[in-house]
Amino acid sequence: MFSCCFWWFLLGALVGWLLNWLLCRFTNCSSMKCWGKPADTTSSKTGNQPVNNGSSTASNGPIPAVLTAIPEPAAKPTPSSKNTAPTAKPTSLVSTPKVYVLNTAVAKAAGFNPKGPNDLTVIEGIGPKINELFSNAGIITFAQLAKQTVPQMQKILDEAGAGYKLAKPTTWAQQAALAAENKWSELKALQDKLTGGV
Repeated sequence: MFSCCFWWFLLGALVGWLLNWLLCRFTNCSSMKCWGKPADTTSSKTGNQPVNNGSSTASNGPIPAVLTAIPEPAAKPTPSSKNTAPTAKPTSLVSTPKVYVLNTAVAKAAGFNPKGPNDLTVIEGIGPKINELFSNAGIITFAQLAKQTVPQMQKILDEAGAGYKLAKPTTWAQQAALAAENKWSELKALQDKLTGGV
């Protein structure tokens, strides 16, 4: 009785081995382990899968069929490269001051004859002495005078003494702004309406 069961067991094992061998032979065996044969890591019939060259360490699980390629870092451009695009400079939070250039032709056409690019005496109400006061206070250009407030200008006049009490700087900054931007005809029209700078 024991010999009969043994033959049936042997026959079942042989049939199982034969089925496993056929299944491994005609299918991709990389995802399953065949009896007596390690998982097939060679390329499949389509040739799209990489070949295991034995350099990797053994693992307990099956080896994946498709390996993901790691992208190489982009090459940095060399400074000597001529075809590289210029890098954008970061914008500065501090704005550069606007440069004003005196247009003498426009000034003369409007009836002014400035002695220099920032002759503050063209402002109605400012004579040579007040021009000197402002120059000593660091105000030497039309653009600088245009940024002054009336109290700031009045303080300079008050500190100079009683001889400057009659000077009224209410429109000086407005006039200086027009002169700085070479709007001489507009300055002339404004001065025609003023008396002593007021």
